[in-house]
Amino acid sequence: MKIEDLKNAPQWLLDADTKNADVDIINIGDVVWHSGEWLGGEWRDGIWLGGSWHGCDWQIDKWNLGTWYGGTWHGGNWYNGLWVNGTWYGGNWVGGDWCNGLWVNGSWYDSTWDPTPDALIDEDVILPLPF
Repeated sequence: MKIEDLKNAPQWLLDADTKNADVDIINIGDVVWHSGEWLGGEWRDGIWLGGSWHGCDWQIDKWNLGTWYGGTWHGGNWYNGLWVNGTWYGGNWVGGDWCNGLWVNGSWYDSTWDPTPDALIDEDVILPLPF
């Protein structure tokens, strides 16, 4: 569903700069991001299922799949996807691929680590959902 069509969308989501977003609200204010591009704003609460992230601040909750192209991660759980640049300040990394960035603090459980700053990444590709 488009953000502008959501009922009871949190203000932080309404204020975000996005493109082709497909989003749902579950419970009261919990955002489920299915696909699209996050281009600006602060993510505060919800579940990321796919799409691409292009900078800004991630505050908390779950990342399940997608591609991260820079920004600042402050907390939450990363389960799968591709990380390309950015700063990780805390949270749990459970799986996925890391391709450059700054790791400050947090727990690393599993995945691949490629600190190569010039890794070739196609920013036009959005990873498919696993279901």
